[in-house]
Amino acid sequence: MPEGFWQIVIAAVVSNAVALAALGFLFKSLIGHFLDKDINSYKSKLDAENLKLQIAYGGIFEKQANAILELYSKLLSLEFGASSGNLGTPEQWNAYQNSIQSAASFYHEQRVMFPQTLDAKVLETIQRAHEILAHSTDGRTPEEFAKKFREAKKATLLEMRKLLSVGVHEPKNS
Repeated sequence: MPEGFWQIVIAAVVSNAVALAALGFLFKSLIGHFLDKDINSYKSKLDAENLKLQIAYGGIFEKQANAILELYSKLLSLEFGASSGNLGTPEQWNAYQNSIQSAASFYHEQRVMFPQTLDAKVLETIQRAHEILAHSTDGRTPEEFAKKFREAKKATLLEMRKLLSVGVHEPKNS
């Protein structure tokens, strides 16, 4: 075979390889461009939805925090009413009963805002307040019931602090 034949074959193979490489590069760039465009479009839609969700949840968390703060205020009034000597007259007893009803009513109205862990603790605290009321008909608050109330309120307060993220850590079990 003549020498020129191999040169022509090599030139044809090389030129085809270069053409295929150029076409492959262009095809890859074109596909990459379309994918980047689709990804960027998807990212912008996702960012917009994320922002909407953050705004919506932000409002819910603000409402939850306000409900927790208001509920704590009502529990403080229950604690004050449960103090020794504060149920000595029928008027004080009735006022304490009204405080319990007010706290329970507010709690039930806002209950959807509270997770189950806080829900259970608030119910226990209100139940302890009812026990104090039931056992204070003679004007005295039995210390055992006041102590149970304080313990329930303390557990409720701890759970509230956890929900509000005010630096409460889980106690370590020894």
